Amino acid sequence: MKFIIFDLDDTLLCGDCERYWSSFLANKGLMKEENNSSKINQFDEDYRNGVLNFDEYSSYIQEPLRGMNQDNVDLLLKEFITKVGSKLSDNLTKNLLIESKSADKVLIASGSHDFLVKGFADYFKIESSIGTPTEIKNNVYTGNLAGEPTFKEGKVRAVEKWCLQNNLKVSNSIFYSDSINDLPMFEVCGKPIAVNPDKLLNEIAIKRSYEIINR
Repeated sequence: MKFIIFDLDDTLLCGDCERYWSSFLANKGLMKEENNSSKINQFDEDYRNGVLNFDEYSSYIQEPLRGMNQDNVDLLLKEFITKVGSKLSDNLTKNLLIESKSADKVLIASGSHDFLVKGFADYFKIESSIGTPTEIKNNVYTGNLAGEPTFKEGKVRAVEKWCLQNNLKVSNSIFYSDSINDLPMFEVCGKPIAVNPDKLLNEIAIKRSYEIINR
């Protein structure tokens, strides 16, 4: 049985969906932070260096949604993905999607927030997805998390739970990612594939003879 797990940002996508999402919201006047781009750049640098404060990052990304009706967020999400879906897809995206067609089961497992991950999973017609769980109460986004972020070891735990529910084993999976933050997933999957890896992951991938593919 062929089982593929894709990271989303800078792996299946040729960019970071939450960077584009925050820019999209800023253009709509929904981001309170005036220097949104600088803030996202700092978060990105911390992420690539493996030192991201995920709670601070999540609060920043979710703040514009706090108190917003789920239906309104769904409308924003639909508009967003329609605008950026093609921008965040390249030839490697197409090749990975072709590869996914040969798999018996495909999962997108991302540290990005779950509504965005599911939005792109639907866009790519991939049935299953895992993302950092956002809290929705009475059809309203609270701006809080509903569980553990699917980040670093948290992603492994979320994937293992999903595998248990789907009678699969993460040790049998082919896992694609670009980030050092996914090293815990690389260490438990069956076949690790580094996609255009960041500096830290690239060093480890070479040392451990992981397969490397570049955009």
